[in-house]
Amino acid sequence: MKKVIANVAIIGAGPAGLFAALELVNHGIKDILIFDKGPSINTRTSKDTMCGVGGSGTYSDGKLIFSLNLSQERLLDFLSVLQVQAILSHLEQDFINFGVTAPSTPTDLNQVNQLVKECRRFNVKLYIKTCRHVGSDALPQVIKNIVNKLTKAGVKFITDTNIKSFSKRGKIFELVGDSQNFYSNILLVAPGRVGTKWLQNIAETIGLKYEYQKVEVGVRFEFPSTVMEDHSKIMYENIYSLQTPTFDDTMRTFCPCPNGYVAVEDYGDYVCVNGHSNSGNDSVNSNFALVQEIRLTEPVENTTDYAISIARLATTIGGGKPIIQRLSDLQHHRRSNPSRIAKSLVNPTLTDCTPGDISMALPFRLVNNIIESLEILNNILPGINSGSNFLYAPEIKLRGSRIKTDQHLQTQIPKLFVAGDGAGVSGNIVGAAATGIIAASGIIKLVK
Repeated sequence: MKKVIANVAIIGAGPAGLFAALELVNHGIKDILIFDKGPSINTRTSKDTMCGVGGSGTYSDGKLIFSLNLSQERLLDFLSVLQVQAILSHLEQDFINFGVTAPSTPTDLNQVNQLVKECRRFNVKLYIKTCRHVGSDALPQVIKNIVNKLTKAGVKFITDTNIKSFSKRGKIFELVGDSQNFYSNILLVAPGRVGTKWLQNIAETIGLKYEYQKVEVGVRFEFPSTVMEDHSKIMYENIYSLQTPTFDDTMRTFCPCPNGYVAVEDYGDYVCVNGHSNSGNDSVNSNFALVQEIRLTEPVENTTDYAISIARLATTIGGGKPIIQRLSDLQHHRRSNPSRIAKSLVNPTLTDCTPGDISMALPFRLVNNIIESLEILNNILPGINSGSNFLYAPEIKLRGSRIKTDQHLQTQIPKLFVAGDGAGVSGNIVGAAATGIIAASGIIKLVK
């Protein structure tokens, strides 16, 4: 087999891999190869939801979060507050330079503070997040602009190539592909959320230390856009967090999609759901994820396997498709069927799903938490608890098993770096891009 030797190899062409490469070429680093198991950005379509150049966020809602809270707080494990804020500001300008024209929200902090006060009255926490909503129809062009710059700088993309494993052979890293092996002096592994379990398995094989993190498991909830309209006009990225009365568990919403659509995420042997909105916000429905934070302790700590087992069960019950259920059917402990779905006053935006009962796949505790959460949220979002609204399952936010690294994201194996969601060090597009820059700074220190 032919040996391809690179100075730096990057596994994963999502935001972590792309922005790491940008940082490297800006510092004069050459001979960079980027691998992705999915297609190039020029041949990729919206059906390629999880893999391909641009990562799983390419056809997502296209929200760019520049606030230092929630997922972005992980960056503080590697940098100071001022350093993180500097990177986030730098990334915001980069995205603008690559074609992002979406305005930043919120603009009126007085209105935001009023929303925060209203939520507090009902023991709900509202996170204030700065967001630019690019839209799932506009973000691919932004990715193309990034790829064009990298290609002109000499970076080579090897797509539709599955890297089965990697290991260090002396001073060189060997990447085992389907039909060919590749070699590099330095390796950055940034496989994205779809590569969470893949990286965990390799870490066990080559002896990389990692730790399990919490996962978030729940549903994608769809409702008329008018329900959330007033809040979304003030702050596009509305994230609500609350404690459930029965089990005292933390539940939260994330990835709200005003005037958006529900979509399928295909992981191969199981499916999940997500949401997205076009730049024109052209749907009559809105949706958000409603999930429970789950941590496991001894003797079972593998939250990744736990979440995937729920996804596989739901996929089995759905006949290979996500499950859809009317809220009134869930509340009355009955399965939804096509005729009951048709009775709803809301038309589902995802039709390639199976009417059923999500309580057959999700644990009782989680189902109870979902029902109680919607009752509480109805105080601040009247109509959210309407029986005509829909639940789609499963929605799972896999947080990769966090690989242990130094402050530059270099692992215990010299010259092996990690970045992005799959390595458990980020949780969204901007956060993944930031970890790519952090890892690149460590690589630059080695090379120069």
